[in-house]
Amino acid sequence: MNENNHKKPTTVLMGRQEVAKYKAQKVVNYKHNPLIEALPVIYTQQQVVKYLTSVPNFNTEELNESAELRIHLIQQIKHVFMQPLPIHLEIQSKVSLMLRAGYQGRNPVSPLYARQFAVGIHNILKGDYDDEKGNIIGNRSTASSFALIGISGIGKSTAIEKILLLYPQVIIHSEYEYNGLSIGYLKQIVWLVIECPFNASRGTLCKNFFEAVDNILGTSYYQKFVKPRMNESDLIDKMAHVAALHCIGVLVFDEVQRMQKGLEGQQTMNFFVELHNKLGVPLIFVGTYKAVDLFTPLLANARRASGMGAEFFDRMEKDKKWDYFLTQLWKFQWLKEPIPLTKEINELFYQETLGITDLVINLFMQAQYLAISLGKEKLTEALIKNAAKKNLKLLQPMLTALKTSDYEKLKKFDDLKPDWLDVNSFIKSLPGKVKIEGAISKEHEKAILGAKEFVQYVGFAQSLGLSKKEAVELVSQLLEEEAEVPSDSLVINKKIAEKILNISNDAKKNQRKRKDVTSKNLLHVIGLKALNEKKSLVEELNKVNVIAPFNEFLN
Repeated sequence: MNENNHKKPTTVLMGRQEVAKYKAQKVVNYKHNPLIEALPVIYTQQQVVKYLTSVPNFNTEELNESAELRIHLIQQIKHVFMQPLPIHLEIQSKVSLMLRAGYQGRNPVSPLYARQFAVGIHNILKGDYDDEKGNIIGNRSTASSFALIGISGIGKSTAIEKILLLYPQVIIHSEYEYNGLSIGYLKQIVWLVIECPFNASRGTLCKNFFEAVDNILGTSYYQKFVKPRMNESDLIDKMAHVAALHCIGVLVFDEVQRMQKGLEGQQTMNFFVELHNKLGVPLIFVGTYKAVDLFTPLLANARRASGMGAEFFDRMEKDKKWDYFLTQLWKFQWLKEPIPLTKEINELFYQETLGITDLVINLFMQAQYLAISLGKEKLTEALIKNAAKKNLKLLQPMLTALKTSDYEKLKKFDDLKPDWLDVNSFIKSLPGKVKIEGAISKEHEKAILGAKEFVQYVGFAQSLGLSKKEAVELVSQLLEEEAEVPSDSLVINKKIAEKILNISNDAKKNQRKRKDVTSKNLLHVIGLKALNEKKSLVEELNKVNVIAPFNEFLN
């Protein structure tokens, strides 16, 4: 197949293009920078809610239309309905800051802008940093990075796309001069979304980039740069050159989990770091929990730039945000007998979808389709259950695993829930703030608590004579045998002491049979330890949560 006849990507997010209109800036660092001055004014939260809210056209007279027509009207919900939630406001705020901050270090009326092309983008990427942590031409990146992570179907990509569409995609500059410097004719790409390829190839990623830019600007970069037997290194250099030439404001990589692990995945991440640090291009990564181990080295290596952190976008909890979302969705019933949203149906919808946005909208539509096809023209609990059974059948194992918190079943769905050990390590490596939105927020808190308790249990086991290695192995084995960490630390400490006595008795075969460890035996062990080490008995008992607080029996 001729590479120059390569099929164009089927999904390229296209936004509006406009001629630059420069606006006075109130922030000093934003002044005299055409890339910033041409952006829309900084949106207020009220404006963001207004602009992001999207609902189908709905007229009660349409309820009298034919069944066939009403099915098409219901279909609008899938493509139109958008109810902004607090997390959308958070993401928009980050995008707004990233765009403006990133452009501060890439002002086209600065001598450094032209100098980067004279020196060569390739040489800048390969070069080292100076003492001020700038690139080889002395320009220091002001870019930041951001990761949006969550399960499939939760609305990550939709959220990013809707927010980016608040901004023009291309701004055309032709007349701008400051201090005797003019930028001439420039097509500024404010944002660009690239979907990572299924084959995890950096070469394919670069080709997708050229295709996307060509579709947006009407250029021919793909034809110019993609040649037979061209190596990945050359493609990467050309991609970085185009990104710098068109002053890309933020580059979004979607479906990052597709980038394979291992050496090639690490090389791709290293390229992102160089693009971010040495050329100052802000980056947004969107992916599922599979991508966490890819993000970790990236953000660890990107310390030179201020990080915007990460958002964990999980399914909704059953709280006020859920109630509000479902209430707004419930308005769009194209049935002859629309019903109000009751507490029982609210509960049923959550049980059937567990707050996964895509499933909620899908079930709401499918229930209406079923009502029309059966001639019922009314939503009932039985009908909703029937619609869920028919249309969410393939997802039932996944939903059951979530409902029951069955760890073994959840492991089969590696994009469903995070491995908290990996996620917590990732969070610690982030230079910026981390926000955890949705149902996993409580699980994260539990994971942190579990880590603290693990350290305490290891310490207790060491105090009874085990080495640190032995203590870690014993506690790990014990907690693995338990379905989850017991809430009563006295119970787990008793089991630790029991196992240690078992080990001791196995080594002393000629001694009498051991007795089961009771709470009394455990207290005896702790008392002897305190006596031998000349420590306070009260303090030692407090360490294992034996002494009740003074107000335990007070109302």
